[in-house]
Amino acid sequence: MVETVSFLNFLETIGVLATLIFVLTSMLGMGFSLTVQQILVPLRNRNLVIFSLAANFVLVPLLALVILLIFPLSDGLSIGLFLLGTSAGAPFLPKLAQVAKGDTAFAVGLMVLLMVVTIIYVPIVLPLCSQGLQSTPGI
Repeated sequence: MVETVSFLNFLETIGVLATLIFVLTSMLGMGFSLTVQQILVPLRNRNLVIFSLAANFVLVPLLALVILLIFPLSDGLSIGLFLLGTSAGAPFLPKLAQVAKGDTAFAVGLMVLLMVVTIIYVPIVLPLCSQGLQSTPGI
């Protein structure tokens, strides 16, 4: 008789590895197919960059807060949802732009910009969303 728990763990591990390999190979493939100049040129469109940054770092966190107001969650889940809302967009979005025949160079450049801004933005916002909470190590 096949043990179902170990088989499910095996499938879960394969799924995680497949996702990681997909993201890494997609990003490497796009990175090697574009020059730095091709990535930077679309980022000169200030309106598009400002709109994209506002969508990622204003609208999505506000949406996370609205969700938290509608569905009250525990402190840990609330912080987790808010952190996900303040983080950069998904790393597979340039691949989606490529499949949709969109501007892949802009998608790659925007992902780099979003990750840099996230490194600065999240440490500023994190204390605001965790005020009044105490962490218990080991639990």
